Amino acid sequence: MPLQPKNYPGKSPLIAPELESQLGQLLAKLEAPVTLVCLLGEDGKSAEMAAFVNHIAGLSPQLSCKFLAPGEDPDTDEALDASLLPATGVYTEAGFGRMVFHGVPGGKEITGFAGALLNAGGAAKPLDKPTLKDIAKIRKPVDIRVCVSLACHHCAQLVMSAQRVAWENPLVTAHMIDANLYPELVKRYQIQRVPLTVLNGDKTVPGGKTMAELTTLLAKL
Repeated sequence: MPLQPKNYPGKSPLIAPELESQLGQLLAKLEAPVTLVCLLGEDGKSAEMAAFVNHIAGLSPQLSCKFLAPGEDPDTDEALDASLLPATGVYTEAGFGRMVFHGVPGGKEITGFAGALLNAGGAAKPLDKPTLKDIAKIRKPVDIRVCVSLACHHCAQLVMSAQRVAWENPLVTAHMIDANLYPELVKRYQIQRVPLTVLNGDKTVPGGKTMAELTTLLAKL
């Protein structure tokens, strides 16, 4: 049986009243429908993600959510990467928006999460022409995985840049990964500091990057 939003709490303790008010004002700018699709396991972090997404979806009539267990939809499993649960992907009426969050995007990452919704909802601030040209220079498929800590300011900025690039260029997919949730990932990539960016599963790039630095890096792959 498909997982149902009503089976999870409608409110998240991570979203305090003041933050709820701020997010509500921001999400009021959404101009198009956005669906948050969550792949959930049976663990506590998945339940935490479900409550978070339910709460966010209740802040705008343009937002909705859908919960799936691994195996229900193979295409979603592949798009969001069911090996790293919980995972939440941003979808529009046109389909997958290529922006994914592994772990609840609380702390500093709430800014990036809101940015992803504004991108998909047609309410993000337009980029300047030079930046758009730089993004268009990325001509090969790129899977970006930004491993973060939720208390890291530089992490949040890099996630926002990566996901904006993904939104603007259909060859790019950007994942935010809360490294604290996946010790096997920390071991595999020997993560000692964040942010650490993993490109196409093998190339690791430490440290923060500006949008210009990121697009230059991606165009050279």
